[in-house]
Amino acid sequence: MKRIAFLLGLFLALFIFNTSQATNLYGDVYTARTDDGITIKLLRYHPPGQTANIQAQPVLLFPGILCNMEEFMQHTPAKLKNLYSEENILPSNLSNWAKDDKRIKQDPMLYYSLAYYLWKKGYDVWLMNYRGTGIGDMKSDVGSWRASLDTWAIYDTKAAILKVYSVTGKHPIIGGHSTGGLVSYVYLQGTEFKKTWLCYFHVPWCKRVVSESGLVKERNGEIQGPQTVLGVVALDPAMIPPLPQSLDKWVNWALLDPPIYVDLRKLIGLLQKNNTVWNYSLMTTEDLNRAIYDAGENYGKYSEFLKDLMMMNPNDLNGDLTDFLIRYVADSFYTQMFAQYGDFGLRHTVREYFENGGRGYLVEPPKPDPGHDGYYYYIKNMYKIRVPFITILSQSNSLVAANEVIRDLMKAKTHNSLDEYYIIDGTAHVDLPFGLKAPSEIFPKIGSWLNRVRKYKIDPHD
Repeated sequence: MKRIAFLLGLFLALFIFNTSQATNLYGDVYTARTDDGITIKLLRYHPPGQTANIQAQPVLLFPGILCNMEEFMQHTPAKLKNLYSEENILPSNLSNWAKDDKRIKQDPMLYYSLAYYLWKKGYDVWLMNYRGTGIGDMKSDVGSWRASLDTWAIYDTKAAILKVYSVTGKHPIIGGHSTGGLVSYVYLQGTEFKKTWLCYFHVPWCKRVVSESGLVKERNGEIQGPQTVLGVVALDPAMIPPLPQSLDKWVNWALLDPPIYVDLRKLIGLLQKNNTVWNYSLMTTEDLNRAIYDAGENYGKYSEFLKDLMMMNPNDLNGDLTDFLIRYVADSFYTQMFAQYGDFGLRHTVREYFENGGRGYLVEPPKPDPGHDGYYYYIKNMYKIRVPFITILSQSNSLVAANEVIRDLMKAKTHNSLDEYYIIDGTAHVDLPFGLKAPSEIFPKIGSWLNRVRKYKIDPHD
């Protein structure tokens, strides 16, 4: 009887204290619960057959919209070993950090994985999937179809950061690509949702965004707490997308206004079932991207619209990277997130979702009037951010205008001696985090900056 009681006690102890939910080939799987009750998935990354750098500085990365965590962890799935070939993937002259790397020799796609690069440099790498995104067992809950960029930034980002801190006991460095950069600077402004009286009547979008001064101090490390972060790696962080004003039509807003969750993963899964259909779709995508990019380069000076379409630089991609992007990285979305980005681009601002505060009757966003219209403006509150940023920007200016990010984020935030920013020639928005130039021109910049941040935190007077 005592033996049975002992075994039961041991089992319960293991169950209670084992915070890792499962094991993935590329890491340990964790879950986090958001303030609104959604379960999101995180991965503590390591290459197959290895272990996570458990005692090291954690780095937590957030993906862009229409993407999942796979955009940071390029690899060759077992079923594609005969498809992805070394001669097509690797350049003749590898970046110094990758030379004589046996794991890259076994799987050349690792060369383009930011997660692998950071792991190799000794960091404790964490990746997350926002609500509604992820593949298979790594998919986070979908939740309500009423989801905005504010939802990802305030609920999901906070839950992921708290999970990393609770597991590691260390304050993470955060960041990510595009929307991953946006949620980072929104979080650092100490934002949270505040209920209005309309919430008592269950009015949609009854909450509004506010900034709480205590959260600003904690998140930026002026006072230490579970929500503190040490810095941000921002890859083409989303702000005001350069959209043509011709899109500012009531009918376009009406199409984005209904709360709809579009499950792209199901469609991608169907396409992959037929190799002929998949190969044709892939070739069509590559040919179309090449045509758009060439048109933008040749005639962009005559048409802003053509320049705005240059989202992927075909010269910064190869066939295998493009295949991985469409097959594994592309993910689902909520329509009203694009309505919010439309507000940014067509109203030339960055603010909370325009239906927040019980304004669900609005179909299109009103003219901005900061300080008088009741909206919280992220673009007007960058000064609250104090932690260091390294911001790496693409050259094409499609979706993200580099000079505007430098002006409205890097020069608007409170200056930190460790702030850095770069514009990488020959890159576009989509390919920036994992394109052909990333291993040699982007990863080493991030690695050097992380070393300086880590050293500064050990000896701030150095």
